[in-house]
Amino acid sequence: MNYFPVTFLLMVAAETLLAAVMSGVNHLTDGQEIEENLIISRRRAINEHDHRTDSAYAGILSDEEDIEEMKHLEPSEIKPRMNTILESMDLNKNGFIEKKELLEKLLDSYRKLSAEESDAEFLTSDLDEDGYVTWNEYVGDTYGSSEHFDDEMTEDEKQLFLAADADKDNQLNKEEFRYFYTPEDYPHMQSIVLLGVMNRFDTDKDGKITFDEFIGDRRTEHTEEWLQEEKTKFIEELDANKDGVLDEDEVHNWASPNNNMIAESEAENLILKADKNQDGVLSFNEVLDNYYTFISPESEGYYIFRDEL
Repeated sequence: MNYFPVTFLLMVAAETLLAAVMSGVNHLTDGQEIEENLIISRRRAINEHDHRTDSAYAGILSDEEDIEEMKHLEPSEIKPRMNTILESMDLNKNGFIEKKELLEKLLDSYRKLSAEESDAEFLTSDLDEDGYVTWNEYVGDTYGSSEHFDDEMTEDEKQLFLAADADKDNQLNKEEFRYFYTPEDYPHMQSIVLLGVMNRFDTDKDGKITFDEFIGDRRTEHTEEWLQEEKTKFIEELDANKDGVLDEDEVHNWASPNNNMIAESEAENLILKADKNQDGVLSFNEVLDNYYTFISPESEGYYIFRDEL
């Protein structure tokens, strides 16, 4: 089965939330590191992607089949389809894609693709195919055994599972599984996500995370240069109030980046790349001239190469 991480997010997006989502937006690359370090919602054999850092989640398409199909079309076939998408995005029908219209499309893409990924995982975890996933099924599917039901290593995940079980019937339906699989996307799951992060990093249990706690065992796995980069990020980006530690609000912003924040950055980046006359809005032609960026920024080189053939 495919092992897709959940909490970064969470942050679907490769040396990027976001080399894939946003090539060049440094302050959003925390998503990859968060999912690498947190064991809140998915202690599985995690690769270094998440639903927001994967290339499929960058751009304005909201169906993985459409994304894959686009890769096999010629530019002459892609542009008419893109034009149809742009017409649907142009809500005020003024012939331009404004930032707010681009934001709405990106957010819709995130929501649909996140649900699609979660639903696919739901099917693989529903071992008896009864339309529900129990904790034992999830553990069996993820770890190959349910022997460690109460194992400390899965305790944070178990708490997420219990919180996602809205009707308290000890199993998750498809909608509840979405709460469990991408908890950072649902407000009612935020407190459990935060608790998992604090349990993992706040080793002295004082309600704050110091830089040493933030780094933890990773110190021995990386170079001194990496350590200095992490320290700079901790001081300049994560520690908003500059008191030398991360409080709960700062941890929340680190562990659960908001989709709106991500979409805002992606929209700004896309406009920066495509807005040739720098008027702050995108004409259809400006988008079509850069269609590869709007489909999937990570695949930009692939489409440029094809155009040059």
